[in-house]
Amino acid sequence: MKHPVPEEHLKHIGDIIVSFALLEFQIKSLIGSLIAEHQRVVQIITAELSFKNLRALAISLYLERHGEDNDYSRLKLLMNKAGSLEENDKGISRNKIIHSVWAAGKDKDHITRIKTTAKQKRGFKFQFEELSAKDLEKFAEKIRQLAQNIQNFQIELI
Repeated sequence: MKHPVPEEHLKHIGDIIVSFALLEFQIKSLIGSLIAEHQRVVQIITAELSFKNLRALAISLYLERHGEDNDYSRLKLLMNKAGSLEENDKGISRNKIIHSVWAAGKDKDHITRIKTTAKQKRGFKFQFEELSAKDLEKFAEKIRQLAQNIQNFQIELI
C-alpha cells in the first residue's frame, strides 16, 4: 500500500522523531550528571520512565542537589519547553506527529494530519490540521535547539 505523504514531508517527520529521541537522551544525560552515579545505574533508573517523569526527575534531583538557585528557574523553563514540544494543544507537538494518520493536503506543499478522539466532554471528533514541510522542518529545529540548550545547561553544571 502506498501512502500520500511526499518524500520531503517524510524526511521532516523522521527528523522530528530522531530529534526528539536526542532531546530525551539529553534529559537522561542531565539526570545522570545530577545523580552522579555509574552510567549503567542511570540507564536502569531512567529506562522505563515516561518523558513527563524524566522531566520531573531532572527537576527534583536538581532541587535536591542545588536548591532553588538562579539556575533552577532556567531548568524549569527548559523542562516546560520540553513538555510543550511533547504535548501541546495549540501547536505542533511530538504526540500529534506520532499519533496521527496522514493524508494528502490542500496542495503539493501540505499534508493533512487526521486525529480521531472520543472524549467524555466532547464525544467523538475528527481533528484536521494542514502542515507544510517548512512547518515540520521548523518544529524539528526547535527540538534540536532545546536538546542543545539542555546539553549546554548540563555542561555549565559540571
